[in-house]
Amino acid sequence: MHIAKESRSQGNKEVDLELVELAALCHDIGDRKYHHGPETGGEIIQQFLTRLGYDAQRAALVARIVDHVGFRKELGWNDAKDDPTEVEWRNHCIELHAVQDADKLDAIGAFGKKWNYSSNTWHMETELFCIPPRLSEGVLRCAAYSGIKGTPLFSADQEPLENINKEQYEQQTRKNNGTAINHFHEKLFRLKSMMRTPTGKAMAEERDQFMRLFVKQIEAEYDLRS
Repeated sequence: MHIAKESRSQGNKEVDLELVELAALCHDIGDRKYHHGPETGGEIIQQFLTRLGYDAQRAALVARIVDHVGFRKELGWNDAKDDPTEVEWRNHCIELHAVQDADKLDAIGAFGKKWNYSSNTWHMETELFCIPPRLSEGVLRCAAYSGIKGTPLFSADQEPLENINKEQYEQQTRKNNGTAINHFHEKLFRLKSMMRTPTGKAMAEERDQFMRLFVKQIEAEYDLRS
């Protein structure tokens, strides 16, 4: 919400804070790390909001935003080849940009953001979404998640995949390949350049610098790179 409110204060009065808040709250529903059904997160949340009596058009827009948030999804976009109407929307929807930037900021820095759940269930009105508690993101999340998944901190024989594409990223995630340090090079260091809003870009700059200092120190200590 901070990014959306800043956007409003900078003159973008048309930004819809309610849509941003709903999409931000729901953007991880349908995440393939947690959900293995055929529905997308957008389809799940659109059905849910409609059943609650929420305006159908607005529910559809929340769903569309949810289905456009995520590093993996953005890796698959190609403005030159994708449907022009789709490209126009995703390049000009301020609400989408606010949620996208917030999602990326969650992933970088020291903490990024931490969701404090009391259990591994999240209650939303009358529905129950079973989503594992989200770990602290950024440096701490990468270390914690790597430990949980059994991913090594580094491997001297495994160089990071430069300019990783969607297929490579999906395969790596599915097979739990890679290393924690490579994850910084393959994904986290790329997020700063993918920010869409002035506020997001400014916040990402500081967090990116911190991550790079951290990884530089790790690599120096382990003599990973020349």
